[in-house]
Amino acid sequence: MRAYRVEELDGETVLASHAVEAMAPYEAARKALGVEVTLRGDADKWIRVIELTDKPPTRLRPGVFEFKVVGRRG
Repeated sequence: MRAYRVEELDGETVLASHAVEAMAPYEAARKALGVEVTLRGDADKWIRVIELTDKPPTRLRPGVFEFKVVGRRG
């Protein structure tokens, strides 16, 4: 299991933050919020998942992921 910080955002304003352990970033978002998620696109209300590991991020293994709730627009 990996440690993640899951943040709920409205634009660039952080509304809430959760600490979660999960196998993958999308699973961390789903586990923290209790809803299905998909890639962010251009949604204003979105979810940022930050991997909290000691490995540096790379282009092939980013450390920050962006999602939105499935079915939510804007």
